[in-house]
Amino acid sequence: MKRLLITSAIVATVGISGFAYAKHHDTEMRHHQSAKFLVKQMVKQLRGLSLSEAQKSEIKALVTQFKEANSDETKGHSQEERRNANSTPRLDLTTATDAEITEIVAQRVAKQSSKQLEFATLRHDVFAVLTTEQQAELDERHSKFEEKRERREQTMQSHKDSRGDKQQRGQREMKQFAGLSLSEEQKAEIAQLIDLRKESAEFHRETLKTFKQAQRDLVRSDAFSEDAFIALSAKYEDDLIAAGVEKVKFRSTLMAVLTDEQQEELKSRKREMRELMDLLK
Repeated sequence: MKRLLITSAIVATVGISGFAYAKHHDTEMRHHQSAKFLVKQMVKQLRGLSLSEAQKSEIKALVTQFKEANSDETKGHSQEERRNANSTPRLDLTTATDAEITEIVAQRVAKQSSKQLEFATLRHDVFAVLTTEQQAELDERHSKFEEKRERREQTMQSHKDSRGDKQQRGQREMKQFAGLSLSEEQKAEIAQLIDLRKESAEFHRETLKTFKQAQRDLVRSDAFSEDAFIALSAKYEDDLIAAGVEKVKFRSTLMAVLTDEQQEELKSRKREMRELMDLLK
């Protein structure tokens, strides 16, 4: 019996704390962003705004307060203990019901929403410290970034469409199977699964993009409050859960194409990568 774990799929799917816009939003989603990383990216956006000493002092106080409130409660524990403390429960996809998968994804979404609220409050408070002119400049920077990102995405998509090569689609999904000695039948089946999911994946990306824009608009408005942010998150909750469940099932279907030996090799690689990444922490 093939035993497939969904933890990494869920984390990759709903780790959506991508508030900083310094990098491409897809890149942000592929990294588990710590509070420290998010604050660093936010502060980088303040460069060149000619902040006064009073503003710097006030922003520093807000950031310090946020960091203290979000300090690692498991500090001093081993990397493995911290990972287990923050991990999503594991399920065997050969026996897990749709309801069980949905529940575990919902738990992860709720946890992320709570973290987002804390960081959104910080962003709102920092934005409020800025003058009207500084706020306008920050908004203009963001608009220019979004325009460049849109052009880049359109260029990339146009290039893919012009090639008309389905084998080039889903390269990130295919890359993880490199070196597993897949048969030609397995390669063709995986490529077909990736191609079939393309449309729904694009829909979920657009939904997430809309959600993030709505978050940003709320954070930078006078209407921001904890209740308002929670209400906005609730509006998109079902969509986020649906995207997470679909991603889990998609990865389950991909893994089912592999033999037991290939699955074990893939899991071994992931364990090794986690151990190597722990050396950098």
